[in-house]
Order: sequence, then structure tokens, then C-alpha cells
Amino acid sequence: MRNVLIFLFVLAILLGTALFFIKKSTGNNGNISQTTQNILSPFADKLANTVNNATTQIQPTIQKPNTIFADLKRFNVLLIGTDTGTERKAEGQLSSNTDVMIMLAVDTTTNKVLLTSVPRDLWINDNKLNALYAVNGYDNLKNAYEKITGQKIDGYIIADFDAFRWIVDSFGGVPVQIQTTFTDTTFPKMDDSGVQTVTFTKGYELMNGLRALTFARSRHGDNGEGSDLMRAKRQHLILEGLVKAVSQPKSTFWPMNMDTFYSQVVEKTKTSLTLTDAYYLWDFYKDRDKYTIESFVVGDKYLYFPGLYPDSPYRAWVFIPRDNTWTQLHKDIEAKLNGTFVDDTQNTNNVTTLPTPAPASDTNN
Repeated sequence: MRNVLIFLFVLAILLGTALFFIKKSTGNNGNISQTTQNILSPFADKLANTVNNATTQIQPTIQKPNTIFADLKRFNVLLIGTDTGTERKAEGQLSSNTDVMIMLAVDTTTNKVLLTSVPRDLWINDNKLNALYAVNGYDNLKNAYEKITGQKIDGYIIADFDAFRWIVDSFGGVPVQIQTTFTDTTFPKMDDSGVQTVTFTKGYELMNGLRALTFARSRHGDNGEGSDLMRAKRQHLILEGLVKAVSQPKSTFWPMNMDTFYSQVVEKTKTSLTLTDAYYLWDFYKDRDKYTIESFVVGDKYLYFPGLYPDSPYRAWVFIPRDNTWTQLHKDIEAKLNGTFVDDTQNTNNVTTLPTPAPASDTNN
């Protein structure tokens, strides 16, 4: 900075001297004599070149944010919820299934956000989708989701029961618009010591962490809510509610301090996102009103239940794709994100038709 100031000072002196010389060398008509032009011309050219070079050198360098999202017109983050927490860990459960898997896709060109869920019982990569993380690690789960959706996964966030409850409570609860009244009489207690009855009533409810977790996990409710696919829909409702919850007056992090928020989140979750990534994504939150959010659950248009052995090769309750290449699903996701999707049937994605195992055979609620 000191060298720049010295340069500008010298430049001012040179310009002043040149102007003085020009003034003395003009005639009464104000024109510069040919002799004077010959003298000044090399000096002026040299001065111009010096100024141009100096200007180029002192131009500020505009650096792109050091984030994986900086050059992406569209990015996808995999939100993963594992089925363990303090209570289950105390009972000796060390591994965990990924019973919440939502691909958050943001298209910055069309201003569309797509939440895509795939049933946990889908058979892929020689296992159930929700077992891939525990058995083979994140990369296998990422590979499967990329095969299914046709989208490149750019990052991930993994939260267990404890982290989920913490984030909801830290935001002062999550506002949810419950779509359907339902009761689940076989919902497992947190320590798996038995079952309990839970009920949710259609309408608005501000849920605390435990209540929201129950709403997100229930899969044996009545009134059409007894399936993995319907609970995926409810999980999307919670995510949409969390967008609103961030700025609630009772939120611990409002006004948002990203450094503090990020440091506490990474203590309780696993994520590939850096602090710089978090700042970049926070800019999208500020512009959230520009974006439209769509909930998409992969249903029976793309999957079917093949039956159990000996009627099929599968000895476990699973779904398999109608098309092993996933071509139609890839096209539909792409169309939803670029704004060209047309629902050509009244029942394109009827999420209630795929069956769910009976509670007695279900040990991973």
C-alpha cells in the first residue's frame, strides 16, 4: 500500500509538470507548437504506458469463494438421518440404518428446490438402500443415490436422533402444517422397551424435537399414513418448517451467527460441508422467497414389490425398480428442476400404493 501511495504522489508531480510545460508552450491561440508536440509526445506515451501498467497491477483481484458450490448452477446435498441415539446406544446399538435419505437439489437458474426421497427398502447394490451406509460406508450410499436419481451428489449431512432433536429445539421448535389426522398404536419407545400410541391432528402444530422426531418416524399410522412413503412426505414438511424456524424469535441462533452455528452443528453431525460452504448456502436462505420448493417421493410409477421367496428371489421385504436403468426417473427429476415437468397421469406418483411390512416384522422403526 505504501508503494502505491508513493507512485500516485510521483505521478501527480509528473502530471503537474507536464501541464505547466504545455501551458508555457502554447501560443495565443492555445495550440501547442509542433516543436513542443515532438518533445511531449515520447513523454506522454511513456507516461500513458506507466499509468496503464500501474493500474493493472493495483487492480483488486476478485477471488471466487473457496467452496465446492461456487461454479455450480445446480447442486445436490444428501440429507441423511440415522436410526440411533442416546437411548439405543445405551442398549448397545452401535451401527445404524439410514432411514431418512433426502436429496436436496437447488437449481440457481430456474430458482427451484426439489426434495427427493427414495424408499429405504429399495434393493440396490446388493442390499437394502438403508443398510448401505452401515455396511459399506457413505460412498456406497452416494453411488446408489446417484444411480437412482441421475444427479451428482456434491455433499452430505448426517444426523442421528440426538442431533435432530437438538436442531429443532435450538430453533425454538418447528412449525408444521399436518396434512392428515392419524394415530399410530405401535410406535416404538425411544429405548425400544415397548410401543406407545401417538396421534397427530390435521392443522398447524409447533413441534419440539421429540415430537418432530416422532412425526418423522411413524410408519404404521391409520388414515392412509401407514407407509414409508407417507412418512417421507412428512419429513419433507419438517424440512420446509425448519426453513421458517431459523428466524423464529426463540431460535438460539437468531440473528444468525454462522461461525457459532456451524461449529455447534459439526459437533453433533457428520458433514462434508466446510464453513465456507455454509456461508455460501446461507446466501441462498436470504433469497429463499425467490425459490419454489417441491416435495417428490419416488413411488409406484418407478418401483414395485416383487413378493417374497419362493415367489421371488428376495427373502427380505424389498422394492425393485420397474426399469433397472432408471431412465424415466432421471428424466422426471431433470424436468422438475428445469421447470418442464408435465404430470401426464392423475396418479403419476401415488405414494400410498406401495405396501409396508407389518409392525410385527419391523425391528427398525
